[in-house]
Amino acid sequence: MAPDSNNKAPYYGRILNGDFSPELKARLKKVIPVFHVFDQAGSPAIPYISAWQGNKKNIWYEFVSRKFLTLLDCGPANIADILRSAIVDRRIYKSSVADPLEATEITSRRELDSHRELLREKSEKQGLIEAVYKLKLSTDETTWLKDQATILTYPEDDTSLSFGCLTIVTTEMEVEEERQRLLSEKSRLENQLQKTHYFEAIGNLAEGIAQDLNQKILGIEKNIAATIESLGSDYHGDTSAFQDYRNLKTAQQQIKDIKHISNQLLLFAGKGDYNYYETDLNEITAYTLREFRLIMPAVELMIQYQDNLWNVNSDRAMIGRALLNICRHAAQLVPDTRELEVASRNITLSPQFVEPYRRNPGDYVLVRIANRNAILNENDVGQSLEPFNTPDKGLSMASAFGIVKKHSGIMTVSSDDKKGSVFSVYLPAINL
Repeated sequence: MAPDSNNKAPYYGRILNGDFSPELKARLKKVIPVFHVFDQAGSPAIPYISAWQGNKKNIWYEFVSRKFLTLLDCGPANIADILRSAIVDRRIYKSSVADPLEATEITSRRELDSHRELLREKSEKQGLIEAVYKLKLSTDETTWLKDQATILTYPEDDTSLSFGCLTIVTTEMEVEEERQRLLSEKSRLENQLQKTHYFEAIGNLAEGIAQDLNQKILGIEKNIAATIESLGSDYHGDTSAFQDYRNLKTAQQQIKDIKHISNQLLLFAGKGDYNYYETDLNEITAYTLREFRLIMPAVELMIQYQDNLWNVNSDRAMIGRALLNICRHAAQLVPDTRELEVASRNITLSPQFVEPYRRNPGDYVLVRIANRNAILNENDVGQSLEPFNTPDKGLSMASAFGIVKKHSGIMTVSSDDKKGSVFSVYLPAINL
């Protein structure tokens, strides 16, 4: 049946022209004119009638609203394919008869296909299905459609009909997306603020421990040195004295190791003497990476420096140590890591971004170190800067955090399946 005059509903389907039951055909003949009048009335709603047979995935349309064709900029014959290709990755389905609260979010086209048969089965049993689609139109514009449909099944024909109505809900969904974004941002800020307080508490504890430890070490060092001196140099014939001498020298080395740990604790706490100079972070990063290549020569470095990088005030040795620790940590996240990405750039941080870190908004210089093959879970990301919680079970990342903090900077860690694990160091730029 071809399109007729404006007084009659245009028909592009299969059922009325095919070998289907009288009951099914009668149902369509009754409903199509009603949907046509509804469409002609100028309502913002978009009516349609779709159909499918058995478990076949191909859907066709028995009635297509003019507004539907205009929206998708296509003809009735290929509207099902155009609609499928226009749906972007986020779709929300809700079966609203059996359980009004039941909702399934499908985040990929592959997942949609895997759930299609289940959705059809449920809709055929329940009689009603609701869906919200996010579409990318031929104009590259994005729109949201809410789909509410009643499903009728005709076993004799092995055919199901969907009598539906589409409504453009772009404004509502954009508001909802913004609400969700704000909630997510609020949660992120609260979590970051909690982490900041946590690190401050640990830092204060680390500082107290390190100071007490250094005082004890100082006394032990003096006693060992005095004992070694009392032995003199003429002990080679005395086996007992010689053994005492060796034990004391071993103790001296162990004291040095303890002092190193104590100093690392102080770095984590943001303490110690720093010498600040106007610095080009590209130069410090380049020097640090040369040192890193000597330590881990098997790791290839993908480097991208921004030209005309803003200068920062920094202790070059300390920042270099922090960047080296981060590079080593990032490479050790995955055994046999073959590649790290290192990049620098100028960036302006918003008040919302810096608020949980208690820093001033404005211009910063970012050094970003990424291992695309390392995916951390949320718990590992949260613990990655904690003392003794790194692959080397040491203080390397904790001290890097403390060094960046001492420079009034920000250090963050993130991880996902697209970018891998990313370590970002932000240092305040010098106002020119």
